[in-house]
Amino acid sequence: MKLHIFNPGHEIALAEHRKYVTLPHAARQLQHDLSFLPALWADDGDFVLVESKAHQDIPSYLKKYAAKVSLIDDEDLPYLDLENTEIMPWGWNLALQNRLLERSQGRLSHLLPSQTQLEAYRTLCSRGWCATHLLPHLVANLADAVGSAHAFSSDAALFAHLKATDNGPFRQYVLKAPWSSSGRGLRYVDMQREGITPHLQGWVANVIAKQGYIMAEPYYNKVFDFGMEFHAHKNGSVDYLGLSVFHTVNGAYAGNLLANEADKQELVSRYVSSSVLKTLCDAVKHFMPAQLQGIYAGPFGIDMMIVGEGKIHPCVELNLRRTMGHVALSLSAKQHSRRSMQIAYKNGRYSLHINRLSHQAV
Repeated sequence: MKLHIFNPGHEIALAEHRKYVTLPHAARQLQHDLSFLPALWADDGDFVLVESKAHQDIPSYLKKYAAKVSLIDDEDLPYLDLENTEIMPWGWNLALQNRLLERSQGRLSHLLPSQTQLEAYRTLCSRGWCATHLLPHLVANLADAVGSAHAFSSDAALFAHLKATDNGPFRQYVLKAPWSSSGRGLRYVDMQREGITPHLQGWVANVIAKQGYIMAEPYYNKVFDFGMEFHAHKNGSVDYLGLSVFHTVNGAYAGNLLANEADKQELVSRYVSSSVLKTLCDAVKHFMPAQLQGIYAGPFGIDMMIVGEGKIHPCVELNLRRTMGHVALSLSAKQHSRRSMQIAYKNGRYSLHINRLSHQAV
């Protein structure tokens, strides 16, 4: 039996790295409104931890996709049957570990990651680790790959890098906080236009003060977003689960395509050959087990993109957690035709929708 938890403020909590974290309103609202979401990928008989079981349920239009789960809240944690139980959050962090420990009155302690594991996991989740370990490995395995990123622990060093004239054609950059998600913690800089503004200087100083460093990478002309979804097992092996075809707007998640693997493969193959995809998948499966064993077991995904001249950026983001791509894979297995999956915000509430594709859509 598994206990599933949807905690979409995961990266914010990773950045804070404290036992008690107050999430921004939008993250709290998303977690409250969609706390039932794990029912879409859970197995019959599993538990899903929601904000309040008395006031939350699976929307009627999504029940046909949901498993027969039990919705529980924090008050149930001290009485949970712990035999053969596994906790499966969206992502692990210190605040979630502490919440489960306190609310269960210590009964879940043996099911939680250790402090050492959490520290190592947090490092693996950082953009700095990805830029210095996973990204170079993947780029080295592909002939037509692009992608580089640099970490800076001082604003002076960062700005000197941005002002340098020997960076080839790159005069546009993306700055990223080490821990953030869905478009948060990103800034775009065009050195031929606005350059380094006072607002940017303040933002950079704040990120470095709070998170220790900041990432800078070239801005690429994106043509197509996609990703690969995986699952890491406790024995160290990594399984490839499938492709994720999604849309972003200014770096923020906007929706996924629900389709079978053959259809997604056909779409992606318009930009990159199946042999390149296999090489990339094999490189991930070869590299990640040694990095994850003893630290993390569970779903993870890698966001990628096709850029100008048909080149591939093999690791825009490493998401060492469940992703909306995993959700799309679960829903695609229950669909017989292409659909789109989107999270909408209306009248102060978030909701998940599965819609028919317009004739213009992929």
